[in-house]
Amino acid sequence: MQVSRWFCVFMLLLCRALPAGAEMSGGANTALDVYISEYPPFCYTENGVAKGMAVETVQEIMRTTGQSYPIQSTPWKRGLHYLASKPNAALFTVTRTEQREPLYKWVGPVAISNLVFFAPKNSDIRISSMDDARAVPRIGTVQGYSAEKLLQRQGFTNLISSSGSEQFNPGNLVRGYLDLWVTVDVVGVYTARLQGIDPGLMKVVYVIQEQPKYIAFSKDVPDSVIQIWQDALDEMKRDGRMQSITQKWLGTP
Repeated sequence: MQVSRWFCVFMLLLCRALPAGAEMSGGANTALDVYISEYPPFCYTENGVAKGMAVETVQEIMRTTGQSYPIQSTPWKRGLHYLASKPNAALFTVTRTEQREPLYKWVGPVAISNLVFFAPKNSDIRISSMDDARAVPRIGTVQGYSAEKLLQRQGFTNLISSSGSEQFNPGNLVRGYLDLWVTVDVVGVYTARLQGIDPGLMKVVYVIQEQPKYIAFSKDVPDSVIQIWQDALDEMKRDGRMQSITQKWLGTP
């Protein structure tokens, strides 16, 4: 009886030590470390609070599934490192590419956008193919982003890659330090506004491809968690909640 009593006390203390929402079996309630990288309007921080279209989507997924985890901001490369090295990690938004496909588990898409080349409004640059883009002197991008990797794989050697975020690229473009800026269409417009730059000073000169955005999870996250999150997102798309979030942030259905 004495052993049994101490065993019960031990189990009670162990359960109290587990993070909120966690379970010992690692099943559907596995506690997650959830990260974003600054990528407005999809995800960004304001006064230390995570905001954005994808942030609201993920928060609604957690509300639907009865979960609640802090959303932490981290530099892009560090976020990818967490996915590869930390247990039960999630990062969004991430472009789901052929190269990344086997590295993570996926839920989404949480947004659909287009990867484009922006040029200054008064530029006479004409881009009708990727070969045309290879011929311009300077294209702005961000280190480690899928756009940079895509162009590198296609033999681009004219990339000017900034570190960490897109924030300097719209200014560098309109001031003539860049000839083109490769980014997602809605990100380009939103980032320009955040930097006090009129998006009307830029123009899209070429659409490279459609880029769905996803939540990426480390490989050890149980499949049951992935399925629960995907089911919640699919339900949001069916009942109109996803459309409402998109309308709020982008003004489109």
